[in-house]
Amino acid sequence: MPDLDPKPLPEDLSFQALFYPNLSYDYFANADTQPFQFDAETYQSVNAWWLAEASLLAYVQQHDFVSQKLADAGLPHYKPFEDDETHTQCFVAHNDDFAIVCFRGTEIVKQDIITDLKFLLTDSGSRGKVHKGFKIALDSVWDGISDHLNDITDYGSSPMKVWFTGHSLGAGLATLAAARYPAAQGIYTIASPRCGNREFSNAFTNRYWRFVHNNDAVCMLPPAITYRHTGNMIYIDDQGAVNSAPSFWTYLSTMIRGHFRHMGTIIKCWRRGDFTALPLDNINDHAPIYYVIHIWNDHIRRIQ
Repeated sequence: MPDLDPKPLPEDLSFQALFYPNLSYDYFANADTQPFQFDAETYQSVNAWWLAEASLLAYVQQHDFVSQKLADAGLPHYKPFEDDETHTQCFVAHNDDFAIVCFRGTEIVKQDIITDLKFLLTDSGSRGKVHKGFKIALDSVWDGISDHLNDITDYGSSPMKVWFTGHSLGAGLATLAAARYPAAQGIYTIASPRCGNREFSNAFTNRYWRFVHNNDAVCMLPPAITYRHTGNMIYIDDQGAVNSAPSFWTYLSTMIRGHFRHMGTIIKCWRRGDFTALPLDNINDHAPIYYVIHIWNDHIRRIQ
C-alpha cells in the first residue's frame, strides 16, 4: 500500500483563492496508485475523489491545461462543450474503459447568475419537473454531448462506463444530464442545489451520491417547498469527517459548530491584518477546494 499524505486546508481564505480557477493545484496526484473503479455499483471513496478533482478542474478555461491534466491521469481523449448564449460549459474525458462527463459550476458572470435564478419548475421532458434555468442551460449543449457519448460508447468490445459529475450549478446540470442518459454507471455531485420536484427525485438511480460540506448555502437552495434533493447524501462535517446519512441532531450540531469554528478563524485573520477572508461560513463552505481536500483525506483514512 503506497504511503499517501493528507492534504492541508487552504490558508488563503479570500474569494479569489477559493473560487477562481486554480492553476497551481496538483490535479489527480496519485491517480496512478489510486485508479478509478469504473465498473463500481456501490459508493467508492476513490471515485468520489476522482470526480471531485474533475469538478474543480472544470473551472479552468485553458483547454490545453485541462486536457493535459486529464491525459496525465489516464484519460487521453478530451472534448469540451460550450454554449456562448447560456455560458454553459462541460467536458467529456475518456479512455477505453470509462468516460467522465463533467459540468462547470457557477462563475460570477451575468448569465450564470441568471441561470441560477430561473428556479421555477418546468417539465423535464421525461419524468417530473426540474429547475427551469438548469434545463435551459443543459438543452443548449446536450445534443452535442449526447452525440459524442453515442460515438465513443459504440467503440470497443465491452460497454464503456459513463459517469457524471459537477460542482454547484455543474452538479445540477450533471443531475439533469444523467437523468437523460439511462446507461449512466453513476453520479457523484459536489455542492448540488435542489434540481427538481419529488417525482423527478424519486425516479432517480440509487447510484447517485451527493456531497454536502457543512453549512454550504447552495445545498439549501431552492427552498424545499416544491423542490427535493436527489441521491444519497454524503455529509462533510465541520471537522472534515465524511458521513453518510447523519442524524438530524448530528447534522444540526455540526452546523452550529461550523459557524463558531469559522468565526474563530476569521477573527484570527483580522488580528493579523488579513481582511480578505470570507466572513460567511455558508459561502466559504461552498468552495470546491474544500470538497476535494476533505474527500481525498477521507479516502486515504479508509484505505490505510
